Amino acid sequence: MNKIIGLTLAVLLSGCGGVGLNSEGVSSKPTDTSFYQHWVHSYEEQNGQKIPNIFRPKGSREFAVSRFRMQFAFDPSGQCNYMFLSPTDAHELRDCVYTKIGNAVYLYDKGGASLSHLAFTIQSVNKGEMRMTYGVAAPASKANDKKKTPKS
Repeated sequence: MNKIIGLTLAVLLSGCGGVGLNSEGVSSKPTDTSFYQHWVHSYEEQNGQKIPNIFRPKGSREFAVSRFRMQFAFDPSGQCNYMFLSPTDAHELRDCVYTKIGNAVYLYDKGGASLSHLAFTIQSVNKGEMRMTYGVAAPASKANDKKKTPKS
């Protein structure tokens, strides 16, 4: 049963990556396609700073040899891949689905489980560079608002 729910979630999420239906029910293409490509972490450009993380399109330059270099690939249909470093030091490109809401990007495995450690917020993106920070701010809720309200 959980597998069915997870697969249903993955199918639903796979359509949320940037392509939607217009008022006539016809699929629309995103107007800015800069995000939809294969990105490679260019940490050398960060000059020792942890954030923002700088990513460049795959093939745009020769990167120095590295033990591990994070990679993401996104397509407009909601499908994605990410580089995974296993405990045995193997590098694998794994399939995923994603939801992009504004500048927030949420990733899920093919079973629909959240890959929250890979969720990120885009600071800026164009055809040649993506700057991002890992983590996405939790949405505001009424329960959180009540906790913050001082009592008189």
